[in-house]
Parts: sequence; C-alpha cells; structure tokens
Amino acid sequence: MYLFSSLLLIGMLISGALFLLQIYRLLWNMFKVSTKKTTIGKSILRRIYLGFRNVIFQGKLFKDLGGGIMHALMFWGFLAFAFYSVDVFLTGLNPSSRFFLTGLPEYVVFFSVDIFALIVIADVIYAVVRRWVIKIKRYQGYNGFEASFILFLVASLMVSYLFLSGLRIDGYTSGIPGGVMENLPASVTPISALVASIIPSISTTTATNLYWSVWSFHVIIFLVFLAYIPSSKHLHLVAAPFNVLLTDEKPRGQLSDIDFEKTTKFGATDIRDFSWKDYLDLYSCTECGRCTAACPANLTGKSLSPRDIIWDLRTALLEEGTAFRSGDRSKPDEAFPTVLNSVIKEEDLWSCTTCNACVEECPVMINHVDKIVEMRRSLVLNQGSAPKGITDMYANMESYQNPWTNDPATRADWTKGLNVPDLSKNPDQKFDYLFWVGCSGSYDPRNQEISKALVKVLEKAGVSYAILGTEEKCTGDPARRSGNEYQFQTLQTQNVETFKKYGVKKIVTICPHCFNTFKNEYNIKMDLEVVHHTEFIDSLLREGKISMKEKNDTEKFTYHDSCYLGRYNRVFDAPRNIISLVTTNYQEMEMNKTKGLCCGAGGARMWMEENVGTKISHKRIDQADQINASVVVTACPYCMSMLDDARKVTNKEEKMKVKDIAELVAENLS
Repeated sequence: MYLFSSLLLIGMLISGALFLLQIYRLLWNMFKVSTKKTTIGKSILRRIYLGFRNVIFQGKLFKDLGGGIMHALMFWGFLAFAFYSVDVFLTGLNPSSRFFLTGLPEYVVFFSVDIFALIVIADVIYAVVRRWVIKIKRYQGYNGFEASFILFLVASLMVSYLFLSGLRIDGYTSGIPGGVMENLPASVTPISALVASIIPSISTTTATNLYWSVWSFHVIIFLVFLAYIPSSKHLHLVAAPFNVLLTDEKPRGQLSDIDFEKTTKFGATDIRDFSWKDYLDLYSCTECGRCTAACPANLTGKSLSPRDIIWDLRTALLEEGTAFRSGDRSKPDEAFPTVLNSVIKEEDLWSCTTCNACVEECPVMINHVDKIVEMRRSLVLNQGSAPKGITDMYANMESYQNPWTNDPATRADWTKGLNVPDLSKNPDQKFDYLFWVGCSGSYDPRNQEISKALVKVLEKAGVSYAILGTEEKCTGDPARRSGNEYQFQTLQTQNVETFKKYGVKKIVTICPHCFNTFKNEYNIKMDLEVVHHTEFIDSLLREGKISMKEKNDTEKFTYHDSCYLGRYNRVFDAPRNIISLVTTNYQEMEMNKTKGLCCGAGGARMWMEENVGTKISHKRIDQADQINASVVVTACPYCMSMLDDARKVTNKEEKMKVKDIAELVAENLS
C-alpha cells in the first residue's frame, strides 16, 4: 500500500471518528436529556415534497434573493463537489480504482464540478463583501472567527481543486498514483483549463512536489471541515435536512395542548422541557439572522432576537448535555437550571407578537414561536408571572368572558336597530352560518362598525345567519398565546358546548384570531367549517349575490395583511380581489403578504404596554404613508384598533383613513 494511502486512511479514520463522536453526543442529548414527548406524523409524500423543495431546491432561501441565490449556488456546488471528493478519496486509497461513472455521465459530473468551483469562489467573495464590507445588519454579532474560518475552508477546497485540475491538464500529474480525472479531456473542465493556461512551465520534480503539497492541503482541509462540522454552525449541513423532513405536520396556527390531568409541570422551564424535535431545531440553526431581520419587535428597537433565542437555547443544551452525560447532574430532576431569565430574558418573551414572521423566513423550518409560547406557559402557569396588562386580562376573561371589563349582558348591544337574529333571545332561530362577532367586534365602538357593515352585506346577499349574543364568549386566543393554556381550554370547552347546543356547523367571523382558533384549534374538538369574512364576501361577489358600484379612483388604497389571516392561514387573494372591484388606484406597501409587517397586537400584545423603541403600529402606518396611501384597508379588528390609533397619534388623521374590507364593501354595494 502506498504511504500516502496509509496516511489518508489514518486521517479519514480520525476525522470520521471525531465527526461520529460529536454526532453521538448530539443524538444522546436528543434522546436522553429531553423529558418532553412528541410525535411525528406519517405524511411521507409531504415530507418528500418538503425535502425536494427546501433541501434540494433551497426553496425558502429565495425569500431573500441576494443571499438566497448565493447560498443555493454554494449548496449545489457542494453537491456537485461531493462527486469529486468521492473520486479523490477512492483513488487516494486505491490508485488503481476508476470513477464509478464513465463516458457522458462522467463528463457531465465533472463539468458541473468545474463550473461550480468558480461559482463557489465567487460566492465566498460575495459573502465576505456582505459580511465585512456592506456589513448587512442581520450578520452583526455573528461575524467572528467561525464565520471567517468556514469561508476560508470553503475557498481553500475550491482553489486547491482548480490548481490540482490545472496541473492535470498541463500533464504534470500523468503517472502520479492517485491522480484524479486523469482521462478527462481538457474541454470537460473549462475553468481548470483556464487555470492551466496561467501555470508557468515547471520541472517534473517541482510539479510532483507541488502536486503532493496541494493534494495534501486539499485532503487535510476536507478532513478538518468534516471533523469541525458538528461543533460549528455548519452542523446545519447534517441537521437541517432531517429537520425539514421531520417538520411538524400541525397547521401553522395551531399550538400544542397540555393535558392537565397528567401534567404537573407546564411549559418549558429548563432545557429538558423541550422535545427532541425542538433540539433538532436548535441544531439546525445557521445563524443567518433572517428570523431576526423579519421580527417586528426587533425592527422597532426591542431586544428580542429570535435567532438569539434559538442560539442561546442551543448553547444551554450543549452545556447541560455535557454536564448530564459526565454525571454532574446526578439528580437531574432537581439539578437542571432554569433557562428563564438566566438564558432567556422575560422581556424578550413578552415582546413577541407571535406573528410567525421568524418561522416564515427560516430556511431550515425552525419553529421559534412555539418555544416562546412554551416558556410563557412556564412563567404564567408555574410562577404566576406576567405583565400587569396580561394578568388584568386574565382576570377580566374569568369574570366577564372578554379581555376587558365589559358586561357580558351588553355583548349584543351593537345590534340595536338592526334586527340581527340572536340565538340567546331566540334559541329556535334557523340559520346556516353563525356570525361569530368576537370581543372587539362586540364591544369596541370602532370595531362595532365592522360588525354592522358585515350584517349589511349578509342581508343584502340573503345569507341565513345568526349570532350567539350574550352566549358568545372569548375564544381564548389571547390567553393561549400569552401562556395561560388552562384559561384557553376552559373557554374552548364552554364555546364548544354552546356550538353543539345550537348545532353550529358553519362560522363566519371578522376576526382572524378567532378564525385561526376555530379553524386550527377548536376543530380538534368538533368539525367546523370556518370562513373569514374576506373569503365569504369574495365568494358572494363571485357568485353574483352582491355587486359593487363604479370604482373609486379618487383615493389611493393599500392593504395591510393580518398575520393570523395571511401568514398563518394564507388568505391573501380574497381581500385583494375585493379591493380591485372598488378601485384601480392601489399599491402594495413595502412589506406585504408572507412578509407583511405585524400591527403589534398579536400574542396578547394588545393588552401590554409598548414602551421600548418605536411602536410597531407606527412603523406600519409610516410604510403606508411612504406610498401616499389615503385609505389603509384592514381585515382584522386588532389591526383596525392598532393602525387607527397609530394614524391619529402620528398626526396622519387628516390625510389617511383606515377601513375594514366589510366597511369598504358595505359602502360600495350597488
């Protein structure tokens, strides 16, 4: 056996052993540290689709086109380069071996390798410019040794490959044992041919020494990279594909239940309270910062960074896993320290609007929001800790079944003079659709106008509907999103009983939060057909049951996407279809659809003070002002309250109006 083959084998065994040892420790953490149970669904076809879309084709990366193209090309380059690496190591171990492909397939593979080598080098240069010249904000704080070291390793692999391939084309490697691609025509590797053209004439001895020096450097870089991956942010190369394939099957807007009969410790207090799938999330993080760049709290000066939440939990997991494995946690039920306040600040947990922008942007499908809610659950249910606005809300929901102090007996007072069918007054009323008004639509004077507008539309279309009146209670969404799962389940049980009492099968609602809760969380308890009023009105227009007046082009319209309607439940077209029937003078705001900016009210933030940085609603109304919109159209009572208030506070009351879709349609019915 050749000496270099023996040394290569030793290097491969050492590097492989270090790689596998670290992977073993990571897997040990996943299945020994966690005490939280979780299951993965069996939708094989969906997982195959996600694998191709988000792993092979890097689908989610293209939400940020510049960085997405760069990363995708680098990823595809590494896939192509894997073939070259196989050839290097096979011929290194057995110089008489041949690449497993021959003819045209071999030419295609190595042509791709050659082209991608140049592309990856360009990518590395582009990455350096983005990080250290342009200084893109989302990379700040994560531009240390590791980032530069990994880019150095990547560039070194590509440059050394091109040099070795150039020596081959010049004929200097002919007859050297272990030479790679020796039988390929120069035309198959055009970039290498270009490199060969600039290599000066050298002696055979010099060429041989140079070849072995570069070959050794190339192999060492590869083996160092392999051993380094599990302890670096490039662990995502291993973890992320599995994270995508094993992604949770539950709907975007659904949180997990707590079984209060079997559970005594609620939410996530220490690192054990996250599941093995949560750990896989932590391992998959690339530190790219897309989540933080999209976070409305971070965008407006709060300290919340979804990336830091994930990375800090990952650091805690690795530290606690090492301590547990070494025996320092001899009494694990007592010894694991809390992550709350020590690792994760309460302030950051309460800054989250649960808008799901972080989850939407994450290219490796990490779920940040669920982890934040789990930690909120621990604060609320285990410690009784929450901001005053939230504790007041809980007390009100317990006493009044709404987040304020409004008398439940007045819930249907907004219907006076409208002759709205009310099941609490007439239990025998026949109806097809239950109009779920919601707390804001029932009690808030501004949002009552939306409820009245929808009633006008329903009656114009001849829709058979009714409301629950005084028997309607809050869905519990603010309680659940803020961590009070017990209160949510209590309200859920009461509302489901009411639905069954009146035989409710179909629901139309003006509130995306109620819509999401019924569609994705109540449906576990009973079968409901739930439709948001934008979808319902759009269908009425398409079916010709209502029609609109001539279009109004004297004002400029824009639309604000509600997070729980748009990003969570993908209702984007219906409201825009309706607006297009009202006006042709329409323009999208800077952030829209899946990238829409939150109004700041979700996750029970409606009941918390926003004292740090800029108010999220103010930033959103500024974006509407930047395009000179005179009418901001909404489809959510929360958004209406936040944006209407922001319009007034920022002195835009005279130049801008905020209207709901239902109001827009009611005003323009023909």
